[in-house]
Amino acid sequence: MAERIRKRIKKNKKTESFYKRYNFEILVLGLFILGFFLLWEKLNIKTIAWGIITTTTRTIVNLIRDVSVRLGNIISRVETSDLVGIALILTALILVLNRTRHRVIGSHPNLASCPQCEGALRRTHGKTKHKYLELLLFCKVKRYACRKCSFEGIAMIRGGVNRHS
Repeated sequence: MAERIRKRIKKNKKTESFYKRYNFEILVLGLFILGFFLLWEKLNIKTIAWGIITTTTRTIVNLIRDVSVRLGNIISRVETSDLVGIALILTALILVLNRTRHRVIGSHPNLASCPQCEGALRRTHGKTKHKYLELLLFCKVKRYACRKCSFEGIAMIRGGVNRHS
């Protein structure tokens, strides 16, 4: 009969930090001290807090009002023909970018075998730059490497990025 080999269980001798060990007790002690301080203090905390809130709110409202007045002044000086011209330029820019996207994706077709030696391909992990490329071009980027030669390449598939969380 074969003998069993017993594996030795190693004890973890790593010590915990003081805070990690007693964090609950420190929290409770802090709550007690804060509670007693708030009972005995002579400050008018409600008035101070209300002053901070109202001052902050007034500042934000004044900032929004100033920005909207300046935007209104700028918009009132722009003519309709300028708006139409800007819209046409933006439309042309979007069309050029979309055409470039389709050409970049079309230049990286889906790979079935190695284009150099016709060998089998295997999927490899994508690089960070490929993740950014997926987001920029709204496509799926797959990275391949040949099993026989040193070929490495990518394939792009239209249709957007599918991320399962």
